[in-house]
Amino acid sequence: MIKKLSDGRYKLDFYPAGSSGPRIVRIRRSRKELKVLQAQYEMDYQAAPERFEVDKRRLSDLVLLWYRLHGRTLRDAKYRLSRTLAVVNALGDPTLDKFTGSAFSAYRERRLTEVSTSTVNHETRYLRAVFSELIRLDQYAGKNPLAKIRTFAERERELSFLTLEQIPTLLHACDQSSNNHCGAVVRLCLATGARWSEANDLPPTGLLDDRIVFAATKNGRVRVVPVKPDLVAYLRSLAFPTGKRLFSPCKGAFRKAVERSGIELPDGQLTHVLRHTFASHFLINGGDILTLQRILGHSDLKITMRYAHLAPDYMAKVRELSLI
Repeated sequence: MIKKLSDGRYKLDFYPAGSSGPRIVRIRRSRKELKVLQAQYEMDYQAAPERFEVDKRRLSDLVLLWYRLHGRTLRDAKYRLSRTLAVVNALGDPTLDKFTGSAFSAYRERRLTEVSTSTVNHETRYLRAVFSELIRLDQYAGKNPLAKIRTFAERERELSFLTLEQIPTLLHACDQSSNNHCGAVVRLCLATGARWSEANDLPPTGLLDDRIVFAATKNGRVRVVPVKPDLVAYLRSLAFPTGKRLFSPCKGAFRKAVERSGIELPDGQLTHVLRHTFASHFLINGGDILTLQRILGHSDLKITMRYAHLAPDYMAKVRELSLI
């Protein structure tokens, strides 16, 4: 039941309720720890054998349980829930005793013909996290059927950004929009590197005299970005005087403005091109990569490094040390 693995750890593999019940697989650093764990499972079975019967719950039941106990605390909780349930529905919502990694692999193969590799990877992570979290919470006795399924390698996309000539053209098109907040939100994104939702949903408390405070960010961390007072005065002149947000929703107006401007953008980079534009020109003009990381709110410097090649001194030594 307990055996030593090649990496020095130990693996517990047994059936507390016999071969007709669920299989328990756990890996720990010591044999002693697993013996204690096994004894605990055996005691749990004696106290409540019904918990160790073959799990006939639906996959959707597990997702909803995950949401109730953990998922609802996540920043993107409702989105994660809807996307995960959509995957479950596409899988036919099987009972847990019938759901296998092989079944999910077949689903992924079909899914790759419909959506991007990135989307398939997100779906894999979402469903895998459901099992992992409920195992940690002792709400699922089996092993994670997706534990050994790796995500696909993704090809890094070239980040598109607006040139100095394109920026005034786009702003002019935005200012012609029937939504007079469109130009304000675009200018805010270009001045701070904010995501569209962060700028468009900015509350009145986020607009200070010489800086912008973004509290509702993707990773939940507050970012403060200095800006010119003239920009703040302009934003205040257009913003709602009261309310929970300064600007009206204007993503649709921005899409139409881009079409009027004649600027062609890569698929999937409609509003994000503004964030890329800020980051790119920040480095082109001599900004440093660590400051840019803090402005953009990236927790991992590797994400910010996608812009590094635009810095004037990027790999300058190559020219100095070149043989020719």
